[in-house]
Amino acid sequence: MLVIYDELASILAGVAILLIGMMNLSGGFKTFSGGLLEKILTKSTDTTPKSIIFGTISTVIMQSSSLVSIISISFLSAGLISLLQGIGIMFGANLGNSAGSWLIVGITSIKISSFAIPMLIIGVLLFFQNDAIFKGVGQILIGIGFFFLGVDYIKNGFEEVKEIFNLERFNVEGFKGVLIFTALGAILTGVIQSSHATLAIIISALLSHQISYENALAATLGTSVGGVVTALLASLSTNIEGKKLALANCIFNFGIAVIVLAVFPYFVMMVDFIAQFVGIAKDNFALKTAVFHTLFNLIAVILFGLLIKHIVKFLDRFIKAAKDKNKDKALYLDPNLTRYPDTAIEALRKESEHLYNNTYAIIAHTIGFNRRDIRSNLSFSKIIKTKKWFRQNVDLDYLYQTRIKVLFEAIMEFSAKAQLHIKDEAKNERIFAFKIAAKNLTEATKNLKIIQTNIKKNSNSQNENLANEYNTIRINLGELLRSVEELRLVEDEKAYLIIKNFTKAKEMLKEIDNETLKKIENLLSQGKITTTEGISILNDTAFIAKIAEEIIEAVEIIFSKDEIKKKEEDKKQEEN
Repeated sequence: MLVIYDELASILAGVAILLIGMMNLSGGFKTFSGGLLEKILTKSTDTTPKSIIFGTISTVIMQSSSLVSIISISFLSAGLISLLQGIGIMFGANLGNSAGSWLIVGITSIKISSFAIPMLIIGVLLFFQNDAIFKGVGQILIGIGFFFLGVDYIKNGFEEVKEIFNLERFNVEGFKGVLIFTALGAILTGVIQSSHATLAIIISALLSHQISYENALAATLGTSVGGVVTALLASLSTNIEGKKLALANCIFNFGIAVIVLAVFPYFVMMVDFIAQFVGIAKDNFALKTAVFHTLFNLIAVILFGLLIKHIVKFLDRFIKAAKDKNKDKALYLDPNLTRYPDTAIEALRKESEHLYNNTYAIIAHTIGFNRRDIRSNLSFSKIIKTKKWFRQNVDLDYLYQTRIKVLFEAIMEFSAKAQLHIKDEAKNERIFAFKIAAKNLTEATKNLKIIQTNIKKNSNSQNENLANEYNTIRINLGELLRSVEELRLVEDEKAYLIIKNFTKAKEMLKEIDNETLKKIENLLSQGKITTTEGISILNDTAFIAKIAEEIIEAVEIIFSKDEIKKKEEDKKQEEN
């Protein structure tokens, strides 16, 4: 009995070592993905075939469909790729994952422990270097070394245990056995979170005659079903788009499993035919298992690749975000993106735009307009004359808590985590700029709360002079919001002109106080407003000027990519 436990311990130790190897492989490749992977991803997935090829090649190189899946879900959640592109990458990752079975078959046929130790030694030496590239290469070598060592432990464990604990008697013939081993493969993969580890166990058990060839094929099919667990877990912390991608992965893997099980004998015949055609020996069941793994994934990619647009339509139609009327949430700030500088910055830009959209809507409604008014060509004077203000006040306290503060906190938290992984000063400055933009938008909303009551009350005053002054305040703020909407629609060259106007507007804001003071003095001297009303106009005008300045500074950061650089160039030209 103790001998059995010793050999089982060898198998379990092999699984543990192999998983450590996979973790190090993933970690090593992440070292090189800080800017390179995201750039390749965004440029190499503009068509479905290219997305599938990218997913396949990435998984073959990294030997981790889980890593590729998590990255795809993260990028999709951040809005950097479309659902169509993400599904293509995920399909390709499943096909690329079948390369693992060929690798495992290859290394189980040789004495790989002799390769593992040198790789581990070299990997450790490189890992302790200061250079990030050396560290990454070292971690990859450590991962490969542990991967080889783990497979060797599993193989040796099954060789020893077969004499004592014969799994052959548990083999079930026929379709019932196929179903049982498909389920076992799925469960084992779902539990240990590594299809490679499960494949190593399956092939080692097959080579030691512990399980039959057909049961090994069924268990291999099960690894694809169990592999969806990783993507599902990764999608839990993402937005609805990430969840759609994880579900598409389930459709792919469960779909092909059902198809293969329905015609299982014919698939076995196809494998035998291909094996004979390429010269694989009839009794080389390990290699034929690898052929089977590649075959069903390839067929799945072809079948579901043709249906990919229909899958997207189905997911978009039936999978929708639950309407949360009480609280907004960050749409693009997936925690997994903090390790990828360029992508983290783009996610922050999109989330900052989300925060601006909320701020814009709140300000527009608070000053008596709606989004349609802001985007229309009608003059605000005409809108004010023809439109009645709603009696019910906008609950700014509630909206601030549920639409502004929650996003501000998410941006600050994400930025802090992203900056831990970024050493480039320029990129850190860009992230800091988004924090400033978020702070400005938050402050603008808080300042609006201070003057909300006065704006509505005095804009509807029976005193025409007082109403005119407050309506002027409303019009000025409305014009600013309209200019920002124009900025978002025009081309870059024209956008720069609008930004220049914003810069001039900031300078003009400094002169408003003096002009307003003179105007108020004139109205007071004529007895058209009271002293209290005059002071109210002055105070509220100052707050509006502050709100406008905060909006302009935030907009310059969020909507103009090279605005800072252009301003510096302008200053140099003016000095010359």
